[in-house]
Amino acid sequence: MTLMVGRQPILDQHGVTYGYELLYRGDGDHDFFKISAEEVTSSVINSSFFETEIGSISSGKVSFINFTAQLILDEIWRVVPKHRVVIEFLETIEATPEIIAAAKNMKAADYKIALDDFVYREDLEPLIELADIIKVDIQDNDSATIASFARRFLPKGKIMLAEKVETLQEFKTCRDLGYTLFQGYFFARPSLMPTTSRQDSKTSKLRLMQKIHDPDVDYGELVEVLKADPNLSLKLLKYINSVAMGVRHEITSLRMALALIGLMNFKKWASVLIMASFSDGNPMELLRLTLIRGRFCELLSEAIGQADHSSEYFLVGIFSLLDATLDKPMDVLVKDLPLADEIIETLLGHETRYQQILRIAYTLESNMEIKTKLDEIGCKLDEATVAQINQSAIIWSDEIIKL
Repeated sequence: MTLMVGRQPILDQHGVTYGYELLYRGDGDHDFFKISAEEVTSSVINSSFFETEIGSISSGKVSFINFTAQLILDEIWRVVPKHRVVIEFLETIEATPEIIAAAKNMKAADYKIALDDFVYREDLEPLIELADIIKVDIQDNDSATIASFARRFLPKGKIMLAEKVETLQEFKTCRDLGYTLFQGYFFARPSLMPTTSRQDSKTSKLRLMQKIHDPDVDYGELVEVLKADPNLSLKLLKYINSVAMGVRHEITSLRMALALIGLMNFKKWASVLIMASFSDGNPMELLRLTLIRGRFCELLSEAIGQADHSSEYFLVGIFSLLDATLDKPMDVLVKDLPLADEIIETLLGHETRYQQILRIAYTLESNMEIKTKLDEIGCKLDEATVAQINQSAIIWSDEIIKL
């Protein structure tokens, strides 16, 4: 049996990544719904902490992992490092004397406990007392209930986590109620309410992006444009010299870089750097998601025989979050970018060859079943291979962020 681990980010009230809930999906050879929850969690633990470098799936952050009653009673949680995990008690768990005793053992061993998909029941009080984090699904609860949970449990020292936060307004509402952890992709949505100072800085970088992708720009002109920003030039050389590029000899000038890696790769890396510069004032998780999506689209395109266009797939991936990064509608942004028509059509949501790959990236991020999406585009890759490609993209993005 192959189970592939997905993840969903959990941010704090300042937009800093606190951790990831590790999620799971089955492969095409098994009926996922016939696999026991115990097998699923065991496979997630194995994939996350033993088959790969510890912490790589969660980018070195805290991992939230669902545990069933049986796994709690069997003390399987003892095999995972206590400072790297939060043990999530599934909502189906009953507060039996045995479970309460196991939770006390967990706390005595210094593990953190979260109550998942929390719905209040009086019999849960012993577990509430032991829990560190209470997770509230804001889509399944009305606003009065969400607020009442905060009023009731914050004075008891509990950390309130809002699940399924999909918009900035939902984030702000829950934050104002006292919630301090937020799970979902709200940070990847444009707020469309930028401040002047942020927008002025980003506009100048956008102009630079326009020049880089001008189809009529020549090598010499491109070098001069980049040299006008010494800080950008130095960082670009550092990126290109990194192990991520696989360059064996040190590149010491922009002209040398262009000659060695080619114009398209040069534009790709310049785009990465400019997108990184846009991250000021945005959650770092947005930059990480941007890089993961770009790299995933690039690697997947190579795997399906589109290697000659892999750089274009990469650009589609990173530009697909440009609206969230710059807090502007995509249809406004693409008017200012000299990109190929098919790339622009893709970014506007129209059906293209790039859109098909982008849709698989969206599906993975949402932890939805991907076999149907793969079948739709006639992709012969199995789900395990696609999941491995996604994991490679995650590791690559972490390496780039560290530069």
